[in-house]
Amino acid sequence: MYEYIKIDGKKMPIKFGFSALRNFSKLTGVTLKEMETFGQDMTFDVAITLIWCGLKDGARAAKEDFDFTSDDLCDAMDEDTSIIERSMVIFTDMMSKNEKKSQARMKPSRPKKK
Repeated sequence: MYEYIKIDGKKMPIKFGFSALRNFSKLTGVTLKEMETFGQDMTFDVAITLIWCGLKDGARAAKEDFDFTSDDLCDAMDEDTSIIERSMVIFTDMMSKNEKKSQARMKPSRPKKK
């Protein structure tokens, strides 16, 4: 599932699924383990690349064309610095939902009482 985020006056789909994380990892070399520790120490470049990968994957999931570059994203951030914060909220929400789903699947089922 994807959400929408408003960037440069346009609603754009954004999704931080495995496709986005795979692309992000390929571009940055950041591992899954390192992603667990994202927070205040994230570099500006890492944040922009993560958001761009989320936008690219959102467009793929929504079956929309995607010609938005990371430089376009930076230009939009020049006008609206809240893009990073809003995107990171979506990232955190999506990651926590995925984690909860994974934990629910991994819990052993209890035998039914007779």
